[in-house]
Amino acid sequence: MAGASLAFASSRADADGRVACALSGDGLKDGGSTLLSKSDDPAFDNALIAELRRILRIIPINPGFKYVSDNNAYATDTTIVAGTSGTVLIGLKLVRELLKPSQGGVAVACVLAHECGHIFQFFSSEKYFDRLDGTTQRYRELHADFLAGYYLAKRMGAATAQMREVEKALVDFGDYHAGNPKDHGTPGQRLAALDKGYVLSLGGAEFKDAAAEGEKYVKVL
Repeated sequence: MAGASLAFASSRADADGRVACALSGDGLKDGGSTLLSKSDDPAFDNALIAELRRILRIIPINPGFKYVSDNNAYATDTTIVAGTSGTVLIGLKLVRELLKPSQGGVAVACVLAHECGHIFQFFSSEKYFDRLDGTTQRYRELHADFLAGYYLAKRMGAATAQMREVEKALVDFGDYHAGNPKDHGTPGQRLAALDKGYVLSLGGAEFKDAAAEGEKYVKVL
């Protein structure tokens, strides 16, 4: 959806293309999920729209955005909204859980930026999604964490307290499923990728250069 608007009719999505997600659990049930036009909280919707618009000013992508009633978040190269490229599916259960701590908004920002990072991988001229292929999803997921860290530095600068909240959430997202195709990286690896992207961004690296550096970095973690 152009302009990061969440005003659309409920429908059903079948992500026939490539799909990536924030957590290493199960993917979209039955190959698809009911798409929700909005939450039951207009202030919540407006806050997410504002965050998404900030992300799109940093990460050069043009995806659609839709809600799903799920405890995960997804990115797919399937285009659901006309005039966009790919779709971010925002799990309402996940973001509401992340919002519970006082600094929870920045953890939600991290998840949204992570999924937007996958959209960048899908559609970048450098074909990062293919170049980050491996026996598991680890390289792709760590690279998305790296790009999320890059965005967070642009969003809030050197904000130690807020970054601690992000790190707490990301530790919970990590796993020890080495060799499992759904492996997203250990908590330590995910934090390292996030931190590297954050530091490069604070240092003034251009997004395109940082993305290339991130590819090299995650492959040696």
